[in-house]
Amino acid sequence: MRELPPHQSATTHDHECTKPRGLGGRATRGVAALGLLLSAVLAGCGGGGGSGAEAPVPPTPPAPSVPPLSQSCESGSVARLAFDSEPLTGRASEISLLACGSGRLVNPRWAQLSGPTLALSSARSPALSIEPPSAGAYRLSVSFSDANGRPFSGELSLNAKAEDSSAGMTVRGEPSVWSGGSLSLRAWPRGLSEAQLSGARYQWSVLSGPTPSLDKIDDSLLIFKAPSVSGDSLLSLRAQLTLADGRSFSDEFRLLVQTPPNAAASPLFGADSPSSRVYPYVDTSPHAAALSDCIYHPGLSGGSPNNLCTLGRLPLLGQSTGGAAPSVEQVMQRVLVSNDWMGEVFERFLREQDPNGDFRRMLNATTAVVIGSRVRPAFYWSATGAIYLDASFLWLTPAQRDTLSESPDPRSAYGKTLSYSSPWRYVLNNSHAVKAYPVRERGSRDISELRFELGRLLYHELAHAADFLPPRVHASLPSNLRVYEAVPASTASQQLQQQLPFFSQEMVALGRVLFFGETATAVQNAYTPDDITRFFSLDRVTDDYSYSLPASQSVPREDAAMLLEEALMQLRYGVLRDYAITPRQPEGSPSADLIVTWGQRGRIGDAAVKPRVALVLADLMPWLAADSASKLAAPIQLRRGLSWGQNLDQAALAAGQARPMTVRERLNEEALQQDQFGRQEQARRAKAARQFDGLLAR
Repeated sequence: MRELPPHQSATTHDHECTKPRGLGGRATRGVAALGLLLSAVLAGCGGGGGSGAEAPVPPTPPAPSVPPLSQSCESGSVARLAFDSEPLTGRASEISLLACGSGRLVNPRWAQLSGPTLALSSARSPALSIEPPSAGAYRLSVSFSDANGRPFSGELSLNAKAEDSSAGMTVRGEPSVWSGGSLSLRAWPRGLSEAQLSGARYQWSVLSGPTPSLDKIDDSLLIFKAPSVSGDSLLSLRAQLTLADGRSFSDEFRLLVQTPPNAAASPLFGADSPSSRVYPYVDTSPHAAALSDCIYHPGLSGGSPNNLCTLGRLPLLGQSTGGAAPSVEQVMQRVLVSNDWMGEVFERFLREQDPNGDFRRMLNATTAVVIGSRVRPAFYWSATGAIYLDASFLWLTPAQRDTLSESPDPRSAYGKTLSYSSPWRYVLNNSHAVKAYPVRERGSRDISELRFELGRLLYHELAHAADFLPPRVHASLPSNLRVYEAVPASTASQQLQQQLPFFSQEMVALGRVLFFGETATAVQNAYTPDDITRFFSLDRVTDDYSYSLPASQSVPREDAAMLLEEALMQLRYGVLRDYAITPRQPEGSPSADLIVTWGQRGRIGDAAVKPRVALVLADLMPWLAADSASKLAAPIQLRRGLSWGQNLDQAALAAGQARPMTVRERLNEEALQQDQFGRQEQARRAKAARQFDGLLAR
């Protein structure tokens, strides 16, 4: 990746002529007291002289001089910086680059020049948060361009001071956001024991800047929406922690709030699910411009005018590879991220955790991969041909996790009057395959632990992509069509519906209640867990999410994705999926204590389900062996009358012992509940996408 050298001089040279002295041929001298230097590469040159009686051509006036970058906007300033020149060790400190006036800055890039190593988690964002590890001098550079493409660069110097006390607090979070974006900040006590924190009170307040609406201000976690602004603005917030013994600690956080790019009249990503800032991970990618224009920004519209890109502007990855498995480098040329670390982890995952090449091959059915800190939940959209991944599936370190919004998946009251619940989980060797990492613990995890969490997400979302545009059509896709216009007449989902359809119409109707908000009838509310067991167990699906089908649509799409996801998790990783029917889970109660009415481990291996799996794999993953579905293990019946938690360890039950869940296993279950809530929002998005596609098709 190329960047402007941090010390490029303001002196410019034209290889065909020389500017007269005093007209831009001297470098600007002097550095502001804070150690700031801005330089601009200015194009243009004076005209050449004549001969004989010809009148001399006057030289081109010099370009207006740009003042050195400082913490204020002066006459002619393009940008300014905002930062604390003497940050404290052990505390987060924000550094922001703001446009002066109504201008817009693009392609920011930060780099450290000297001092102890800083973790620059947001090095290609307009703001970054640093935590000096020790006292002393630090130097950083920043480069950027204005809206006209003129490049600039500068430096800043910091002199970090040691924190006076071992006890204290700092606020961490992503330091920049677009207006209207959801975000979170978290106050982190330091050097205080659990006993000292017992009875502590938190209080958040706005110190200056545009005023957001803050609802819950008495918790260590603050979740809110960024306020509306007319230009780059700083919002300063304070968190205060008061202990039971009267001691108090506080810290401030300066959030850069920016106006998003101009939105379309009917934006593809509307107010209920707005886009957020992302950029091509490989800025030298031949597709970089198309990625920026076609995938994830407020100006995209499928209405009038329809500015969605054709396959000629941004082809499927499979069109570029000729159907062969793409290299990791080819995949990364299609990736958009909100922070560089997301691309780095995704690249490592493809190199180290995809030994069979499944994910690379399945990515052939996409135009792009978006990984964002505010993408929640993950989804695929045939309007763009891209998959959109929540970066919370990729973090490895606490510093990376600090850049992620903790805004939860949208909650829904759908189906709350029904009398049953349907918990699920992935299991390996009678333990949770996916472990919980509570935020408060600030733990790290190895990339191998992403196999089961990110792996199952990729299998699911990429199954959608391949369902809409299966490998068999990639070589013949017309370049003048958009993705949704190129979907073949027969897809795996349609074949399932025609050849091996659902048996239970009761479950189809319940799916509209659970995932699309239809009001449950008195009959549906009266269904007992035993009734649901009868409907479901005699059908040939693996999860009630397979019934996610709105009344206005005729082809269920989640069915094929659920079949592929569970099959590949077992075939590739030996991970089995538990699914159960239980009485309704009371609000706020743990799923571990639910009593199982019926359930199976590895239902994907049921004899009635396998033919459906074989159909899906043959169309979406033709590189697999033809007999892959036959290798799925027969399901294990969960124990009726025992709790969901007791059913985790089937080996213990086989030995005549019902082992209660440990505290850590209960945390794992708690984390799974959050994921299960997100399925309702995924279904809502899928419904919107299909309705949108239908409108466009007309």
